[in-house]
Amino acid sequence: MSAACNTFQLELPGLREDNPRDFLATLGLLRLVDLLWPEAKVELGWNMEQGVPCIQSAASLPTDWMGEIVTQLKDLAERPNSPMFHGDVIKADLDRYRDAVTQAVDFGAEDHPLAELPRLLYSAYASQLPSESGDLMVSGFSFGNGQGGKKLLLDVKQLLGGIDADDLEAALAGTAKPRQAKTLRWNPAEFRPAAYRSHDPGAKHKGDEVRDVPCLNVLAFIGLTFFPTVPTSRGGATLGLFRSDSQTYFRWPIWAEGLTAQEVQTLMVVEPREGTGSGRRFRSRRFSSDKSLYLAPSEREF
Repeated sequence: MSAACNTFQLELPGLREDNPRDFLATLGLLRLVDLLWPEAKVELGWNMEQGVPCIQSAASLPTDWMGEIVTQLKDLAERPNSPMFHGDVIKADLDRYRDAVTQAVDFGAEDHPLAELPRLLYSAYASQLPSESGDLMVSGFSFGNGQGGKKLLLDVKQLLGGIDADDLEAALAGTAKPRQAKTLRWNPAEFRPAAYRSHDPGAKHKGDEVRDVPCLNVLAFIGLTFFPTVPTSRGGATLGLFRSDSQTYFRWPIWAEGLTAQEVQTLMVVEPREGTGSGRRFRSRRFSSDKSLYLAPSEREF
């Protein structure tokens, strides 16, 4: 981390361009820094040789900026009526969900550094317009809803409760040691088929717990704010996910030039094509196994 010539620059070797969870986490970090320190005019670009993101800004961030991120997120999550959550899972009846959206919008007028975050999250969680069956159209990134015990909103709250500034610094630096924690199914490393185990995968086995870096999953959750969910004539659609040959993929671009959060949001809407500002493009297939959904290791498209 360095501040030189009145600029702040930080490469993040703990995040990789070809990992879908890491890309979401990178956007999550951009969102938080942009909301907490708008005067810094933070931008995100990628070191195209190393394949890692770089955060830069016109002014230095506070010395304890990582601690401030964790503190403010925990404050939102731990409130008795948190404007970020409406229960343990995203899926809820429409009246309850719309009440939660209203609460999130109203909270935007509060004097809180992350006052805008709940509203942005609720645009990503689900569409308020129901499908023909009357169901809430939930984000395509919500892999766990409806599957026993896997509760995205509850999992994020629990992950937040167990992290601190040191954890975040290690995660971004690439020095964090994976530990047992809740899983959000966005890291391809989480899929471990039975063929790669020496025991029955359905039985409890010491040392077989899912291990990952909790801070990166929390940041990935915040990164969902760049991928709203909208109703379509064919049901709910989530930005970033597309269908091809009867398969669902998450697709994301990588670019070198520094872009603001607003510019990145626009880039996510535009179909990334070679030669249109995106240096590279990756995709990761969403697939089902063991009654769970996962993202496969990525494929580079160009």
